[in-house]
Amino acid sequence: MQTKDIAIIGGGIAGLTLAICLKNTRFKCHVFEKNPAFEESDAAICLFPNALRVFRHLGFMREVVDAGGGITKIVMKTQKGKILAQTEPRYQLPAICLHRKALHAILLKNAEATLYPDHSLESFQNLPDGRVNLTFANGVSRVFDALIGADGIHSMVRKGIIGDGAPIFRGYQVWYGIAETDLEINYTSETYGNGQRVGILPIKNGKYGWWATQNVNLSNDDAPQDAKQNLQTIFGGWHYPIPKLIAETSQILNASPSDRIPVRGWSKGNCTLLGDAAHPTTPTLGQGGCLAIEGAYILGEVIRKYGAIEIAFQQYEAIQFPRAKSIVESSLKLGQVGQFQNSIAVFFRNLFLRLTPSSITLNVIDKFFLYDVTALNI
Repeated sequence: MQTKDIAIIGGGIAGLTLAICLKNTRFKCHVFEKNPAFEESDAAICLFPNALRVFRHLGFMREVVDAGGGITKIVMKTQKGKILAQTEPRYQLPAICLHRKALHAILLKNAEATLYPDHSLESFQNLPDGRVNLTFANGVSRVFDALIGADGIHSMVRKGIIGDGAPIFRGYQVWYGIAETDLEINYTSETYGNGQRVGILPIKNGKYGWWATQNVNLSNDDAPQDAKQNLQTIFGGWHYPIPKLIAETSQILNASPSDRIPVRGWSKGNCTLLGDAAHPTTPTLGQGGCLAIEGAYILGEVIRKYGAIEIAFQQYEAIQFPRAKSIVESSLKLGQVGQFQNSIAVFFRNLFLRLTPSSITLNVIDKFFLYDVTALNI
């Protein structure tokens, strides 16, 4: 059968996973990245069984698992270190934390695609014959049989398909980084303050990912040189080892958590959206990357079955949208609870955490973590 050329805009987790899903098919993937190099940020990512099932199906799950550290216990604390609750998730497949750069390198190695760094999409047009013409900021113009927008929350492809404006800022700042230290912590933790939170994510070999939040009225990115000083002022009195992790992090990044109200209509002609471009979510549930991996699998399967055409993209959206909507909305609500600032609201939140049996907590998260997209009849 005739080879079809698919343009994937965005060389991150979603785009590369789709390229892997389409290996050994008649669909040739061309992955375009706006940055000068294909690389990821210096941060940690959690992958839960729902994502690892896709990697198992694709044949490289063990490589991913070996690159990270297992999540065997989750502990929730107050800023003074008092334990509010703890759970010990036990699944057939592990839950892990790993360096985003390590995951990205594995995906790059397993993808069979033509890579185009330094190609920032400027515009695209659906042509009468069903193909799509792409124009890049560097002056390059190419025609492809289909276009996949995996270009993140500020997606240019989404702008051309849905055009729903800027994402919604959710009222708090998040800083994150990876510390190399002599700590020996074998559990994942989340610590709650008043309008502030800190998470600790053990990776392996003395590396720990962490993140910290604080409520703010406006999105405001620190200059990198100011971040550590600001965080030491804010979190210097929090329980050990939070100040130590901040002090021993060489590069601290920050972002303004945002999402979008889930809407349908991801496709237009032979163009569709994937990952954060389709369903951006706040990070509270740790499901943004996992959801993108699930979506890449579904999209790959419908393309295999129906082709890289609008009817296939509509089928993909019909399968992916309900779960994406549930995760986006649940993550938003849990993030709002985590960022409670009023002392009375904080008291009752912490009381609820103390009184809730771990079995109930696990039942809540199981609906996200135990999902098996590879078992769907697509």
